[in-house]
Amino acid sequence: MKTVQDKNAPQSGAITPYSLLSQYRTPLMGLATLWVMYNHAMLLGLTAAKEPFRFLQLAAHISVDIFFMLSGFGLYHSLNRNTTKDYFLKRLGKLMPVWGSFLLAHIIIDKAVFGLRFSLKEIIGFLTFQGFRAQLGNQGNWYVYTIFLYYLIAPIPFSFLKESKHRLTTCGILCAVSWIAAYSYFGNRDLLITFIRIPAFLLGMYMASGDELTKKEYSKRSLAICLGITAVFGTIHFFVLSRCSIDVLWDYGLWWHALIPMTVPFSLLLCRLFSLTKDPKSILLKPLDLIGSASLEIFLAHLYIFKYWGEITGILLQKSVGFRIAVFFASILIGLVWHELIKLCVRLISQIISHPSDNTVK
Repeated sequence: MKTVQDKNAPQSGAITPYSLLSQYRTPLMGLATLWVMYNHAMLLGLTAAKEPFRFLQLAAHISVDIFFMLSGFGLYHSLNRNTTKDYFLKRLGKLMPVWGSFLLAHIIIDKAVFGLRFSLKEIIGFLTFQGFRAQLGNQGNWYVYTIFLYYLIAPIPFSFLKESKHRLTTCGILCAVSWIAAYSYFGNRDLLITFIRIPAFLLGMYMASGDELTKKEYSKRSLAICLGITAVFGTIHFFVLSRCSIDVLWDYGLWWHALIPMTVPFSLLLCRLFSLTKDPKSILLKPLDLIGSASLEIFLAHLYIFKYWGEITGILLQKSVGFRIAVFFASILIGLVWHELIKLCVRLISQIISHPSDNTVK
């Protein structure tokens, strides 16, 4: 399991908010991945009679905010360790092999199975991460385009937080400004869904900044505070969902407002639960760790099968729980294999570049 290390991290063995997110970041991403997939697939054929499952589906909206928060956490460390140039090169080096291979598979499968073709404009929009906002066809999901945008803007809040003597206040101001600015996109669902969640990303950067609050021991009092915040804002979230129409929820971003303040407290609660295993490499956490390490590949595989393939074939209209479960686990397996294949290809290419063939004229 990979953990994030930083010179600002507390040196004692005490459990702190920073140490919890650092040690259990990957399993938390794994859990969030499964939750997103559950929400998209509606795995158990949800109906009004199965309210507990409906509750889990509605609560799953926070899983994406967890992703954004953890991305902010990781990107802060990446910027702290690298020059801005190296930061961008490393980000692209991690993202493009996945995104490029997804595009290639997209093109081949669409042509072979459905007889569909990508236009040159769509391919350029896909590779430059501009196609979704330009409303081109065959562009996949909004999430990857959003996370790429966050990669681009990350050096700006990083510089503010890094130089600030009052990082919590600075983070609060940045969150407020970004949240107010997001209101410019009311009614534009494709853009609102991206900009309204920047505060979750900023909170993740703050949690990685080594500020005093992140280094305090995560005591029983801290646990109670996290439970209280989660309960209050979780209640507000479900109240809003029960009172507002779908159009209002989308046009004003009401799916997410109450979730953002509870993203960090709720994540800390989950990490504290993980910590009861006493070992970040525990066999109980290993499945989540594997899924978290391949979260992007699993998400894209799931997205293609459930959303895109399903929309074209209509196969998701079936109410077979067994079929949905099979596809759910197939997405995980495909994503894990895909992740390992990309690692292998990148490693081989790196070796070829580092050690060119000796079959040259000396």
